[in-house]
Amino acid sequence: MQGNRPSFKVFLILFSAFIIFLAGPAAAETGLTGVFVSSKIRPYLEALEGFKTETSRELLVIYLDENRELARHYLKTGSLDAVVAIGPEAAKLIYSDPAKIPVRMAIMTLDIKKLIPQADPCGIDLRVPVFFQISKTAERLGRGKSLAILYNPVENADVISEAERACRQAGLRLIPLPVSGSDEIMKRLKPEMDNIDILLFIPDSTVISEKIVTHLTKQALLKAVAVIGYNHFFYETGALIAFTIDYRMVGTRAAQLLEDFIAGKKCRLLPPPVKIEWNEKVFELLKAKNPARWSKSPGGLIHGS
Repeated sequence: MQGNRPSFKVFLILFSAFIIFLAGPAAAETGLTGVFVSSKIRPYLEALEGFKTETSRELLVIYLDENRELARHYLKTGSLDAVVAIGPEAAKLIYSDPAKIPVRMAIMTLDIKKLIPQADPCGIDLRVPVFFQISKTAERLGRGKSLAILYNPVENADVISEAERACRQAGLRLIPLPVSGSDEIMKRLKPEMDNIDILLFIPDSTVISEKIVTHLTKQALLKAVAVIGYNHFFYETGALIAFTIDYRMVGTRAAQLLEDFIAGKKCRLLPPPVKIEWNEKVFELLKAKNPARWSKSPGGLIHGS
């Protein structure tokens, strides 16, 4: 009987390995989830906090600006069951490196598909759909008005195409103002200022500096032009409407989305959750400066916005 013991031990080892193999996918659902954060800036940290409060998973948080190589190590070893990227640098990393990760997801990145054209990314994009912005603008400010957008055609031509369709449906007239450099902005805008009712800002590297935004907003207010922006800074500067992303809620929704992906649901790329900030003082100023343009606009809060 003693002579049979080694073969029996071998049998137990092989049998145990077979059981582990069969249980692999189920065991993966209880393992370690990596959260790679591009850097410790406030929006990313808010998203991380929202993610943490919504998930019960064991998390490994790595900040790329502190230890990028550690993140690469975990991607290559296959010891993570899922990885979430917060920020563009992290998103590029998890999709560009060969990774043995069952589920990958990116959040807090503008135009994720443009950033990672070689992949089919899942997660939450930071681009607020222009169709949503324009339809809400028409609800608040009324149809029949002109809406201008300053943009760099190299990076945002597709957004303008979407804006054209949205304006037609919303009953607004689009005035596209392409600029290839910041020195062209006033040259394009000034001749059109008397024809513009609404100036919509979209994320664009050419029209992104706070100094430019502040100057353009002041110029617009002098002409009774309503400014619409994409974060709280615009509201503070004098915009009438700001579509402000709720970064913490981005993280909360990302945690929910991750569970969907792990459960086998189809990969999705969602727009960010936003709140619409309305500046009543600016609206009263616009009506005082140009009653013919603004006195009959609905204004205020629209139910369900």
